[in-house]
Amino acid sequence: MKERLGRLWSLRRRVGSRSSAEPGARDENTDTTTSSESVTVAPPVSTRINTTHPLEDRTISENPLFEFDRELEQHQIVENMLTERIRTLQARMVECRDGGDLSVDYQRYHSQVRRLEEQLADLANSRRRYVADRDRLAAWGPTDDWVVAGSIVTIQYLDGHRDTFVLTERPLDTEYETVSYESPIGSAVKRRKVGDKVSLPAGAQLTIVGISPGFRVDPHTDRTQFLQSEAPGGCVQRMATQPVPTASEADQLIGGQRCSDKTYRDDLYRRRTAPNVRRINEYVDLLRSQRPGAFIPYIAPTYGGVHAQLLTLMQDPGPKTDSANHNGSGMICLENADLTAARQKYFLAQAGVDVSQIVSWNAYPWPKPHPQTENTDRAAAVALCGFLELTPQLEAVILNGVVAKRVWALMKKLDPHIAMAIREFPTFHTSPRAVDPAKRSAEYIEDVNRDLSAKYIAAGRKLNGA
Repeated sequence: MKERLGRLWSLRRRVGSRSSAEPGARDENTDTTTSSESVTVAPPVSTRINTTHPLEDRTISENPLFEFDRELEQHQIVENMLTERIRTLQARMVECRDGGDLSVDYQRYHSQVRRLEEQLADLANSRRRYVADRDRLAAWGPTDDWVVAGSIVTIQYLDGHRDTFVLTERPLDTEYETVSYESPIGSAVKRRKVGDKVSLPAGAQLTIVGISPGFRVDPHTDRTQFLQSEAPGGCVQRMATQPVPTASEADQLIGGQRCSDKTYRDDLYRRRTAPNVRRINEYVDLLRSQRPGAFIPYIAPTYGGVHAQLLTLMQDPGPKTDSANHNGSGMICLENADLTAARQKYFLAQAGVDVSQIVSWNAYPWPKPHPQTENTDRAAAVALCGFLELTPQLEAVILNGVVAKRVWALMKKLDPHIAMAIREFPTFHTSPRAVDPAKRSAEYIEDVNRDLSAKYIAAGRKLNGA
């Protein structure tokens, strides 16, 4: 970590005083030699670089809604650095072309330009995701005292050693090491506060001793406008203006679920041993061995898994969690090709909760029996206890439906301490049966959707410290 901080400090000096670079210095990212001589920028040889940004991506001085936004400043610095490298390489490509040399050097420069352009595209996607996340967080309130996107975090290990990094998806920073959201340390500190003690998967213990915000909203700004605008990539803003999915829209909604695509399903299944879900899916294998012949789905790697802060407890496995069925994924997944998953995805998006923050489980991990008895409920509650031991960072649970509420209550009787710190949000199941207009009145359907929306939003606020 210290070595990388040293490299980043060197990078900061290069970015801050590029004109003072020594002649002949090696550029580690492009494998080219920089020169103190000025270089005439040649006409673009490859795709034109687009450096314009929409309103949401304006830098600090241009966006009146924020007192500051360090993350966007850093995005701009890295973009400028990559753009400058591309222009330098393009000039050298022109020199090769004019000199009649289109072989080794030209191809090497061309390959480097393509890689840098890919980095620029990744950087633009990262910026869009950050802006959407930032606006969602800004709607809930100040973020000065808890770790969110762009936060500068100082941690201390048991031996007293300290490290400081910025939580970001950017590859580079001019001052600090960068740590991604999905890395072990990023997942451990995300949404934590100063004084919180966390454990890494490898067993290292650390304490958060300092947090500096990456952005701050101007105190005179009306925060509700963040939920009313449509930030690029922000599902919260788009969902907020759309009606709640109903059974009458099943075909259209299911067609939009990603597990309708076999390639996507196969990729999910291949990644079922990813670090964030490996222990849970090993537990699924254990339950399967204890119940031969009973289907128990794995947990999709898209979830936060063992790092999740929110549990959505459902009833039992639906048909599309079984790979033996048409378009079945073999997993509990928000992208399963059924209306239950599509509706739950809607309410989570409306609440501003990302799939990486949650994990889903079934009150009955196996198909629930008919009838259910005290003994069958007890077996399900015992399995739920085992699951909760694998998800120590849970802060909230949404109890979807009667069965989930009943098994959860029994689980607390069996082990009163295991869920003491988890706040409960009981509501309806997201199944389309609860909102079938052929069987339910319009008033009842409205009540169901209103309660689901309110409970998911309340759970989202709990996660975000509101």
